[in-house]
Amino acid sequence: MHIQEYINIQELTTFKLPCTARFFCVVKTVSELQEAIQYAQKNNVQLFVLGGGSNTIFQNDTIDALVVKNEIDGIAVVDGDDVSTTVRFGAGLPWDDVVNYTVAHDLAGIEAMAKIPGTAGATPIQNVGAYGQEIKDTLTELEAIEIATGASEVFLNEDCHFAYRDSIFKQDAKGKYIITSITLRLHKTPPTIPHYPGVREYLTQKGIDAPTVRDIADAIGDIRSTKLPDPEHIASVGSFFKNPIVEASVYEKIKAEYPNVKAFEVEDKYKIPAGWLIDAMGYKGKVVGKLEFYPNNALVVVNRGGATFGELQMLIDDVIHSVEATFGITLEPEPVFV
Repeated sequence: MHIQEYINIQELTTFKLPCTARFFCVVKTVSELQEAIQYAQKNNVQLFVLGGGSNTIFQNDTIDALVVKNEIDGIAVVDGDDVSTTVRFGAGLPWDDVVNYTVAHDLAGIEAMAKIPGTAGATPIQNVGAYGQEIKDTLTELEAIEIATGASEVFLNEDCHFAYRDSIFKQDAKGKYIITSITLRLHKTPPTIPHYPGVREYLTQKGIDAPTVRDIADAIGDIRSTKLPDPEHIASVGSFFKNPIVEASVYEKIKAEYPNVKAFEVEDKYKIPAGWLIDAMGYKGKVVGKLEFYPNNALVVVNRGGATFGELQMLIDDVIHSVEATFGITLEPEPVFV
């Protein structure tokens, strides 16, 4: 482990706001991570862990902390039977490498989360999900280092207190642990087809009646490419807002005035796509200074180059206030603001 000083980390996040880290290092093992924690404690500096940077937005030009780039990798099969295989993945692995591994081994459970940027270790923090699948559905346990002590702890699925885009690591345990590995129980049975019209239409057009894990992952990848920008070429954090879940009475009130409103029933409530709400306010494709709402998806904010956090904050506040004034719904951003 090598500690560097005053390192430009703008390119380590997908939104690419300018930022310089006072201290910076890359860790590839748990022991290196523990060394980094000890360094931060000894030198009385804040610790911030960066994975793929796809859900991080820097608020200032500098961050007075030790920024640790987590590149802990490794894949190991830890259990298995006739119906499932349990696999441990290093937290620093790119998430799509994890999905690709499961596809290559015909293991179902996370194929609908293909092409999501970020790392494996970030997925439990906000219970990442897409097209009806969430990490809570397959995660059996995770390992994490407690920052205060440097000790390794195991969190079982129930310990994580998963909810929609939420977990204990965004609540009571926020900032207290660094995830080093996740363990997933994946299925050998045929995958479940996502209950989303676009996916079913895609498979029908391809003439696929009994899709494999690879078929669904390919479908999701192709669909996402039409809706979301490639973070390798266009600066964004993907979906900027959570899809709000509202009471039936709120949904019915909106539907009465906007009959074309899209919604998905979730138990006795309704999930309304945030993108639909934003599009209804006329933001889709709108350019504001150096920022843009992606023309193919109103849920995505793009940094066209040179944007500042102040400009982003003004735009996001405007969207939140507009949606709240019109629909009575308060949008909640997905990214972590640092």
